[in-house]
Amino acid sequence: MLQDNVCSTNCRLFINEQIDLNIAITHTLNWQPLTGANAVDKSLIATIISELASNIIKYANPGYIELRSYEWPGTVEIEVLATDTGPGIDNVEQAMQENFSSSGTLGLGLSGVKRIADAFEIHSNLGHGTCVFARKNIKVDTKIQVLSSTKAFYSSTSERLVEFRNANSIKASPLINFEIGNRTRAYPGYRVSGDQVLAIPLEQGYLLSIVDATGHGPEANKMALLLLNGLKKIASSNLSNLMIKLDQLAKGTIGAAMGLAFFDPTKQMVTYAGIGNTNLIVFNDKKWRGVSRDGILGQRLPSYTEQSTHFNPGDMAIMFTDGLSESLIKKEALKLRFLDANTIAYRLVDLLGKTHDDASCIVIKWNK
Repeated sequence: MLQDNVCSTNCRLFINEQIDLNIAITHTLNWQPLTGANAVDKSLIATIISELASNIIKYANPGYIELRSYEWPGTVEIEVLATDTGPGIDNVEQAMQENFSSSGTLGLGLSGVKRIADAFEIHSNLGHGTCVFARKNIKVDTKIQVLSSTKAFYSSTSERLVEFRNANSIKASPLINFEIGNRTRAYPGYRVSGDQVLAIPLEQGYLLSIVDATGHGPEANKMALLLLNGLKKIASSNLSNLMIKLDQLAKGTIGAAMGLAFFDPTKQMVTYAGIGNTNLIVFNDKKWRGVSRDGILGQRLPSYTEQSTHFNPGDMAIMFTDGLSESLIKKEALKLRFLDANTIAYRLVDLLGKTHDDASCIVIKWNK
């Protein structure tokens, strides 16, 4: 069955049987980045999902379909990555031929996916699985397009493809071992969330942010994206200065709670500053918790000092809003910590997300 109940701006869909394929297509057609796309383009994206998921079910179940969007006004670039740990493809060139099917079915197959996509790659290792990548650019109606902030995440589909292709050879930079996952779920009944997250790579490390805008729905979503778009322009490791500037940006608005964390691999430290109902827990030897000050950006900015703790290879940190049960998150996170960051984020929101609020979290792991 599908692990992810709601397909947010970043999707990781578990595929094992036909019902998973059906649910994946339904979620894709209702996926937020496709808001404003025409029926033909939605159908093309759904066809890519259908063909790649069908291959996983037929030959290599279980596996995953990952979706990620790169969005600009009027345009959305959709990346689809299908991965499995099945037997692999003995003859990739033959598998790419028109109408080829080792199972005797008449689907579009991999050649059909390549024909639909604007960019396509496939890599397969016998005994280790297959990775298929497809990218499709589509036009959307700017009047109803909902822009989301997804471009800054390290674990994008294209970078995962590089990871698969190069196996464990990527060791060039201390940043490369930072694995980041996220999950945002809207208040039930709304299509968009006032909770949003963002990860920005800087020269010295990674800046992570989580926002919980006042209220729910489109207005709260607009507020959260305003702050994150502003943060992209001024991103730095000086968290206090960032808070001051973001507070000025939020003046005259509904306001928001916000957490900022900077992860410095050279100093092996994480620094945190938070306002309102945002949280940071660092799973190091101390199980350290960053404390957010009472206040709200745009309305009441408290005085505070940045807080720091060490962050070493093997450690994990989770930023989350009060849409998740703080009393349970430590216990559940420890159970999940050996999974990948994106799966941890999805599981935490699915397990601990409150039904009367938006919910979100962002997970960073420093893999050894």
